[in-house]
Amino acid sequence: MILHHSGFVVSNIDEWEKKMIFEEKIKEVVDEIQHAKLSLYKNFGSSYIELIQPLNESSFTWNALRKSGNHFNHFCYSISSEEELAQYIKKYSLIKVLSWVPALLFDNKLVSFYYTRNKQIVEFLISQ
Repeated sequence: MILHHSGFVVSNIDEWEKKMIFEEKIKEVVDEIQHAKLSLYKNFGSSYIELIQPLNESSFTWNALRKSGNHFNHFCYSISSEEELAQYIKKYSLIKVLSWVPALLFDNKLVSFYYTRNKQIVEFLISQ
């Protein structure tokens, strides 16, 4: 398991991007499943930064933005399989938030979301 990206929920990607530090913008999409505009940036090193702009009340992150404003939202870890994730679920007593969905930003690779026991959101991306 390695850190893939850090995710931030923002009200306006274009405005946030103007003030952030990053190496290179990789991709931007509108994800109909997540009801969000998403951008991916190469961070200095081996990880990425994801910006999430909820588009409407159906977005998974709509309430988070409404309650907390622009903020860090989650870490995403790259894993090799569902079996590997099962080990982490057991070891850390993770609580499922959202089961596997294709992530348009990551070329439709599957992602799943969990809470840790301290209510931190963690995303898992199957890297294969």
